[in-house]
Amino acid sequence: MKSKNTQLTPLRKLGYEAGLGAESIVYNMFYVFFMLFLTTIVGVNPALAGTISLISVCVDAITDPLIGWLCDKPNVNTKKLMLVGGVLTGIFLGLTFIVVPGSQGIKFVYYTVISSLMWVSYTTFCIPYYACCAQMTDDYDELTKIRGVSQMMNAFFIYCGAALPTVFVGVYAGFMPETTAWTIAAFTIGALSILFGLINYFSIRNVKFIEKATTEHTDGLIRTYVDLLKLKPMKWFIPWVFFILFGKAIATANVEYVIIYTAGLPASVIAQTSATTVVCFLVGAPILTLVATKWDRKNAVIIGYVISIVCLIGVKIMGIDSLMDIFILQGVTGIATVAFWVFFYDFSYDLIELDEYKNHKNRAGAITSFPQLVQKFGNAVGLQMMGIMLAAIGFDASKEVQSIETLVGIENIATLLVGGCMLLSLLCIIKYPVNKGIYEKLQAANEKRRAGDMDFTDPDVDKIV
Repeated sequence: MKSKNTQLTPLRKLGYEAGLGAESIVYNMFYVFFMLFLTTIVGVNPALAGTISLISVCVDAITDPLIGWLCDKPNVNTKKLMLVGGVLTGIFLGLTFIVVPGSQGIKFVYYTVISSLMWVSYTTFCIPYYACCAQMTDDYDELTKIRGVSQMMNAFFIYCGAALPTVFVGVYAGFMPETTAWTIAAFTIGALSILFGLINYFSIRNVKFIEKATTEHTDGLIRTYVDLLKLKPMKWFIPWVFFILFGKAIATANVEYVIIYTAGLPASVIAQTSATTVVCFLVGAPILTLVATKWDRKNAVIIGYVISIVCLIGVKIMGIDSLMDIFILQGVTGIATVAFWVFFYDFSYDLIELDEYKNHKNRAGAITSFPQLVQKFGNAVGLQMMGIMLAAIGFDASKEVQSIETLVGIENIATLLVGGCMLLSLLCIIKYPVNKGIYEKLQAANEKRRAGDMDFTDPDVDKIV
C-alpha cells in the first residue's frame, strides 16, 4: 500500500507550488539582465562580466553539497532554513543591481561578492524547497502533477523575472536617473520573490514528512556524496542537466543582443517576446505532464527536445531580422525549456528513492543539491562562454552598429550553439535508465521495506542501482 500524506491537501499543494516564484523570479531576472546590466549600464568589460558570473555561481556551487548535507541532519529545521534563504535572496537581488562607481577592479570585487551572496541564499532556499516535495509524497503521478502545476505557474514567474524589470525601469526612469531605476526595479522583483517564499512557508510548515525505510543518517559529507555518485543513473543525470542549462544560460543572456543588434529592435521588446515563453509554459506544461502520467517522463522530455532542435535549425536557415523572428526564436527555445523544467526535479526524486533502496538512507537534501550544483556550473560556464564569445566575435558595446561578422556570430550563438547543447542533453536523457515502470517497481519495493520487510529486493531495480 502506497504511503499517503493526508496533510498534503490541495490548498497546501497549491501554496507549495506557488513557492516556485521565490526562486524563478530571481533566477530569470539575473540571467536575462545581469550581463546586459554589467556591460551596458555599469560599463564592465564583457569578458570580465562573464567572469564575475562564473566566480559567483561557482562560489555558490561549492556550498551546495554542504547545504544539502546539512538539510538531512535530524536537528535541522529545513522549512525555516528555506524561509531565511528566500528572504535573503530577494534582498541580495536588489543589492546586485546597484550601480557602483569606480575602476573595473572595484566593480569586479563588488559584483562578485554580492552576486555570490545572492546565489548562496538562493541555494539555501532551493535545496530544502525541492527536497521537501519528495518528503511529502513519493507517488509518481502526484509528484509529476505537482511539478506540472508549478511550471504552469512558472509562466507568470518567468514573465515577472524576464519582462517586468524593463517595465519597472521604464516607469521609474520617468522620475529618477536610469541607474537608480535599475536598482529600484531589482528590489521590486526581490519583494515579489519574498512574497511567494512566505506563501510557500506558511502553506507547508505544519505538513509532516513521510516515514521512510532508512537507517539513521550519520555519514560524513564526503562519504555521503561518494555514495550518491555511485548510483548508476547519476552518470546520465548530471550531464543531462549540465548541457541543457549551459545552452539555456547562453540563450537567455544572448536574447537581448539578438533583439538589439541582429533584429535592430529596442531592448523593451523583451517584455513582449517573453510572453512567448509564458505561452509555452501555459500550453506545454499541462500537455507534457499528461504525456508523462499516461506514458513516461523521459518520453515527454525527448519530445520537447526534438521539436526544439528541429525548429532551431529552421530558424537558422530563415534568419533572424524581425520582431516575428524573435517571437519564433523565444517559442522554439521555450519548448525545450518547458520539457526540462517541468520534470527537472522529478528525476532527482527517482534518485532519492534509489538511495533509499540501495543505501537505506533518506538523503533528499544531499540528492537535491546535485541538480542545484550542476545547474550552477552549467549556468556559470554558459555565462562565461557568452562573455568569451561576445569578445571573440568582435562585439563592442560602444558601437551602435556591429560588424556583419558580429551579427552573424550573435545569430549562430542563438541557434547552432544552443541547438548543439540541446542535442547533447537529449542523448543523455535517452540513456537515463529510470522510466515509469522501473520507478513503480522501486516505489513498491520501498513500500514493502517501510512495512517491515527490509530484505525485499526487485531484480529489475537491482540492475540500475
